[in-house]
Amino acid sequence: MKSFISLDWGTTSFRAYEVGADGAIKNQTTAADGITAVKDGAFEQTFENHIGAWDKSLPIVASGMITSRQGWVECAYAECPADAAELAQKITHLNTATGRIVHFITGLHYKSPSIQHDVLRGEETQVFGALATGATHFVTPGTHSKWIETKDKRIESFATYMTGESFALYSKHSILGRLMQGEAHDEAAFTRGVKQSFADPAGILHSLFSTRSLGLFNALPATALYSYLSGLLIGQEIAHATRAHDHDAPYMVLGSAGIAASYISAMKLAGLNVKLGNPLCGIEGQRIIAHQAGII
Repeated sequence: MKSFISLDWGTTSFRAYEVGADGAIKNQTTAADGITAVKDGAFEQTFENHIGAWDKSLPIVASGMITSRQGWVECAYAECPADAAELAQKITHLNTATGRIVHFITGLHYKSPSIQHDVLRGEETQVFGALATGATHFVTPGTHSKWIETKDKRIESFATYMTGESFALYSKHSILGRLMQGEAHDEAAFTRGVKQSFADPAGILHSLFSTRSLGLFNALPATALYSYLSGLLIGQEIAHATRAHDHDAPYMVLGSAGIAASYISAMKLAGLNVKLGNPLCGIEGQRIIAHQAGII
């Protein structure tokens, strides 16, 4: 393989890595310049602001929401099930005004039996970069969490949960946040919230109010309510996502340390066989897909 620049450009964050031929990261930069922060479609200028000094001869491999309708180049979804080779065939190429070549890896569309249409962008590269671990079920926590199932090195199906976005809305913009003090993690309160949702997963709209009532009657301190609400929502997500699945299957959580630790803690409470994956496995996934496309 050859050296390249890995670009993980999502809704809220910009991440770029200079990757050597051996897969090692030689240089990196991150910024809060997600696609929603870019004004008037100035993606190339934003990109150059961050990595303008990097070698312009290196191919750029991009994935994430940068390939969405709100991104730099909208790429049509590949259909699920799909393997890395099929994604390699659907790469979109762009020549920039500064002489760079950007190769965009598209996301996946799944004909969901429950909500008709489900989509993801960026998580596919993480999964293909982590398949060598032997895991077959993957969870990518975040604003919109994904539960992804694979078989024979293909992504077979997935489901999206708006857990992170819901947590932000309830904790910042609803009455549930009025009694909260601080955002420090309280493991006992988090566990209590998880167990509440496990006990009554269909009653989440009812259980949510306990975030307020437990605070009003001092059953939980104000400093614990933030973690309790997190446990409620993550617990409900896990209960629904695993309701008809093999709990002995090898699960892997792909995410940053803090949120990944919370998911692993809750998933273990559910009796799942789960491990933490490499949070940078998306780079390896891009590398695999780009190599199959003959780019690197």
